[in-house]
Amino acid sequence: MNQSILLLLIIENPITLVVRVKTEECPLLYQSDNFPKILRLTAYWLRVRNYLSNKRTSMLTTLPTAEEIEQAVKAQVRWTQQVAFYDEFCSLEAGKSCSVRLRKLAPFLDDDKLLRVGGRLKHAQIPYKEKYPLLLPKTSRLTTLLIDYVHRENGHPGPQALQNILSQDYWILSARSIIRQRTHRCIPCFRAKPSVLQPIMGNLPVHRVSQIKPFGRAGVDFAGPFEVKAAMLRKIKITKAYICIFICMATTAVHIELVSDLSTPLFISALSRFISRRGRCSDIHSDCGTNFVGTQKYLQNIDHILRHDTFVNHLTSHQITWHFNPPVAPHMGGLWEAAVKSTKTLLHRITNGKVLTYEELNTILHQVEATLNSRPLSAMSADPSDFKTLTAGHFLTMEPLVPIPSIPTTTDSSQNLTVTPRNRWALIQQIQNHFWNRWHREYLHTLQERPKWNRVTVNIRLRALVILKEPTPPLTWKTARVVEIFPGPDGVVRVAKVRTANGKIFTRPVVKLCPLPL
Repeated sequence: MNQSILLLLIIENPITLVVRVKTEECPLLYQSDNFPKILRLTAYWLRVRNYLSNKRTSMLTTLPTAEEIEQAVKAQVRWTQQVAFYDEFCSLEAGKSCSVRLRKLAPFLDDDKLLRVGGRLKHAQIPYKEKYPLLLPKTSRLTTLLIDYVHRENGHPGPQALQNILSQDYWILSARSIIRQRTHRCIPCFRAKPSVLQPIMGNLPVHRVSQIKPFGRAGVDFAGPFEVKAAMLRKIKITKAYICIFICMATTAVHIELVSDLSTPLFISALSRFISRRGRCSDIHSDCGTNFVGTQKYLQNIDHILRHDTFVNHLTSHQITWHFNPPVAPHMGGLWEAAVKSTKTLLHRITNGKVLTYEELNTILHQVEATLNSRPLSAMSADPSDFKTLTAGHFLTMEPLVPIPSIPTTTDSSQNLTVTPRNRWALIQQIQNHFWNRWHREYLHTLQERPKWNRVTVNIRLRALVILKEPTPPLTWKTARVVEIFPGPDGVVRVAKVRTANGKIFTRPVVKLCPLPL
């Protein structure tokens, strides 16, 4: 009851406001986020004040009129101004000049004891409210509600247009920053143009910076389709073919296999050929393609049926582990995605849109593989006395797969090592160690910097409300809630599990989630 009487006295008498509640805003402003509703509540309070001050006035139960709403706006502006500009009110009432921060606006008090901007537009042919706008502080509840209300009522305009609309009646200090802040928190505007989180680029995994056998740990991906035909005959049916690309995680060496479709059995055959030619592979990394997932389920769920199968026994005995990236996260497989891009670039330039036979395309793919494995891993030197550029082919055949012809030298300090098989093996070991030493010195340090995603961001919170980024128009994206997060070794959350309104749960990378600005 005491708070209600105090509120009535404050609205009726501005002097009481200055003395009793100098640093507090009107409690009615916090009753709702709907500005018209707050104005209606204020109008009802003004009716109660008039009834208590004049018993002959009846308490009307109808909705507030336009005049009452205008008086409610003035009452709220007066309260906010006397809280934010207390010193200015005291100075102007005493006939003194205001503080330095407002002196350039030449503020004055009008007949309703409202602080207005004087300025230099006295002789302008514009309305009085626009010529002398009401002065409002930047950080106040009334300013926030007013900006949000005008923003919604005018069709969600941009910050500059919104500032122009508000300046016709109100002069907000530092208006540009607060208007941008409020428009960025508008949910409809955010849904029309969502912004995703981009975590900082993580540290390289151990298999990228460790000295291991080529293709000991590999990544795999598919590319295509490409048109092929069975033979060089007329009216032969043109079919589709795909390429399966394996890449070494340490040396970035590439291995390409040609397959006729994306089914799980044909991928198993391609994987078997890869292992037969490149040796045992302990770990394989890939995305969540259906053929990759099907291969893993094929090995896990039907192992008791195909226990005598050579491929299954081979996988079981050699302990090949499969690692899947989160769904819809191609950026987490950048190593093999880059290999796919390079392969397709070379293939399109060589074929020039021609339809080849299966054997011709397979031959060209082997040439592309040799070219990719001959790319330099480190910066090339113009000094003729330096070593040849280190390539991925050095780790496979101890020389580039596409070497440049050179004049053979007659002096070789290691010629004496070719006398016996033991010395020959020592020579091979020495050459391999030489390549790995150059790999450490010339290539490994080039992976040090973060070329992008180098800004530290705040981790996504549990129970946060997000929008799922999809390859559709933004206004059709679904809303979900984060139910589980998966922090990395560095504490940065890059993968989260979300639940949509219909109860479905998805695992998505953080770059596909747009947290709502609530």
